[in-house]
Amino acid sequence: MNLRTAAVVGAAVGAFGVGSAFATFARVESMGKNTTYIMDDVSIFDNPANASLYSNYLIGGFGAFTDMNVEAGKNYDPKHPTFGGIFSVSFGGENNPDPKFTIGGLLGRTSELAKYLPSLVQVDDDSYAAVPETVTNFDGFLGGTFSSGDAWGLHLYIAHQDGGELDSASNAYQVNSDAFASIVQLDGGLNFQAGSGTSYEASLGIARIQYGPEHHSFFDDGNFSFLAKARAFFTLDAIDGELIPAASANFIAAPGLDDKSANVGIGVNLAMDRGFFWMGVDFVWNQLKSHDYVYDKAAKGWVYDARYDYEDDDDIVWDVRQDVGGKISFGIERNIWWDWFVIRVGGQKSILYTSCDVKKGSHGVNPSSGEYPDNRYGKCKADGNFFSTNPLADGSSEDHVGFGFGINIEERLKIDVTVAEDLLFRNPFQGEGRIFSRLDATYSF
Repeated sequence: MNLRTAAVVGAAVGAFGVGSAFATFARVESMGKNTTYIMDDVSIFDNPANASLYSNYLIGGFGAFTDMNVEAGKNYDPKHPTFGGIFSVSFGGENNPDPKFTIGGLLGRTSELAKYLPSLVQVDDDSYAAVPETVTNFDGFLGGTFSSGDAWGLHLYIAHQDGGELDSASNAYQVNSDAFASIVQLDGGLNFQAGSGTSYEASLGIARIQYGPEHHSFFDDGNFSFLAKARAFFTLDAIDGELIPAASANFIAAPGLDDKSANVGIGVNLAMDRGFFWMGVDFVWNQLKSHDYVYDKAAKGWVYDARYDYEDDDDIVWDVRQDVGGKISFGIERNIWWDWFVIRVGGQKSILYTSCDVKKGSHGVNPSSGEYPDNRYGKCKADGNFFSTNPLADGSSEDHVGFGFGINIEERLKIDVTVAEDLLFRNPFQGEGRIFSRLDATYSF
């Protein structure tokens, strides 16, 4: 094997601590909530070049089960199941697989960009158009390695719905000419080695977020988003681990929203006896600007008010919410009892100082008070400052803690489970709640 490729794969195996080169969304949610400071295959969505490091495997899962209102005696299925795989062909010699060509795909994943889609679009005083859930939801990967062992990759994500929506009564798709939602993302990345156990990664992407009340062309004016990420792994022999500096910046544009964010952090990971530990600290800055984008209490969702036609961007009055602060996160996993069983725990905590500036000229805001009416409010309800943090315990991948376990069968079939956080605090005789919140599996060959 080429020295540089061997170094990358070796770093990945070392990072898992338990000899696994394949991870899942369930593992990430159970063990720290993010992949910034570890090398695993979930990082292919941050840098598609890493797809060539985790080739020839299948992945699937039932999706997240985060419903907090599970009735006693009722059964619910998790939403957004996924399945896919990545495959590589080597053009190198017997002792050196490089160069390689890699292709792969995943069906069903919901991108983080979906959070910028509202529930409804208001088209006139008494009429609303629903923003449908996207159905194509496809990740495609194309990449490979050079003769040197350095990796490159391209990633395309398409989530689209046009002209139809799911009817809740019949549970079948029906015609709705006003239904339109679309997320398209294209990004590319590099992963290259500098010797002595050091590797560098960088990726750059462009995306487009659009929604109704009517069809839009991809080349409509405005609303292009840009995403950039970079990190490096420096081997630290003294702790049998790695030092990882990382940085990212996102410039997200969607109808009614302009979201800019930057993260700069540093972390470590290290192998332990039959286990693995990582920890990271980040500086966080976010600036979210919105106009005519409100939460409607009657509709119980976010609404984009499209009744106003702006001839010039200078006519738009923005509400501004800004967050500045830090985040600390960690994850740990260890084999217990048997070599094929691993238990995991992790968490994250952000402390942000938030400032809100509600423009008195915004539509729907009372000009005299500068506040929204009781039935609606924007990303900020009124001017002011406060401290904020990530969700405490809502079962999502953004909340404070996670717990789970994994099963490894002959280093090929691996099953990862995230345990519901309230499992030990429920009455077992009442028959309510969830046992697991996510289950994923991989098979390598």
